[in-house]
Amino acid sequence: MNGSRRAIALHDSPWQGVFYLAGGGTSLLTEILGTAGASRTVLDARIPYSDAALSELLGAAPEQSCSEATARAMAMSAFQQARLLGALRPFGFACTASLATDHVKKGDHRAHAAIQTSAATFIARWTFSDTRDIEELSLSENLWTTLIHVLDIEPSARPAEVQSTAAKPAWRALILGEERAHATAEHDGKLLLPGAFNPLHEGHRRMLTIAEQLTGLTGAYELSVANVDKPFLDYREIATRLAQFDRPVWLTRLPTFVEKARHFRGACFVVGVDTLVRITEPRYYGNAHVRDDALAELEEYDAHFVVFGRQLESEDTFKVLGDIVNQMPATLAARCIEVDAKRFNNPISSTALRNSAD
Repeated sequence: MNGSRRAIALHDSPWQGVFYLAGGGTSLLTEILGTAGASRTVLDARIPYSDAALSELLGAAPEQSCSEATARAMAMSAFQQARLLGALRPFGFACTASLATDHVKKGDHRAHAAIQTSAATFIARWTFSDTRDIEELSLSENLWTTLIHVLDIEPSARPAEVQSTAAKPAWRALILGEERAHATAEHDGKLLLPGAFNPLHEGHRRMLTIAEQLTGLTGAYELSVANVDKPFLDYREIATRLAQFDRPVWLTRLPTFVEKARHFRGACFVVGVDTLVRITEPRYYGNAHVRDDALAELEEYDAHFVVFGRQLESEDTFKVLGDIVNQMPATLAARCIEVDAKRFNNPISSTALRNSAD
């Protein structure tokens, strides 16, 4: 299947998608849009070439623009946009590339592609070493081969570069909004340590153990697939993060503490003092009125907090609950249990661990 014939086959399929391309791969989009029937397939398309445009698309600057993780985040964002635009059989397609240009490149000439569907996350990677025109042509053909295979446009052998992570039923239900929370093992949801866990580290484990000792409850971790102003976690990312744990994890679609408290009524949440600052400061809500409404809901849902000291970036000091309690609403302070620095003073963070691993 060559030229616009493959685009015709795509347009004749039931798939509808959103395309995000950065750094290369635009020949694919040109061929798709240049073939009659494109409006049946393409719901939206963006080319976020600048760092600022890519950051705006993803909600934050990626740690590396041309990477598998960034391609997957772009594809999930595209998938969510396709669903928002009413696709009956949605997909998100993304490519981030670093191809030959008019100056010397650091690292390989490469491209990462990802396709997100409700059933699976697909990824592929290629490297190149030629002129820009030839690299763009090669990338476009590789993208077409991947797209045709993943969407089953035409029966074909699986491209060697393509890897996939299939969704478990609970993951799919969370991504599609059919379920709000799912535990990987039996747990009562009364003591939870929320986090991104990218990666899980010894500080997290120690925090949960101490919280269990203070409350007499059995703890579990809580990982939300949804994030405020960021793409959802894709299935490959969910699988990677869940593989770190040796105790129950509540996988949820509850990005804010009000949503967590509403679902897990009467729960005690294990947090760092930096998180408590974000819960109490009006600027994280837009204004004081919205903040006050949120705090009232936390009280209504009987949420409590075990609060650990953290190294605050803004002040470069290790602070505990006692250092900020006078700045907090009294009703919230009364719902907090302090863990002093003698019991826990671990400054380690997942961000620092990721940076040290690069």
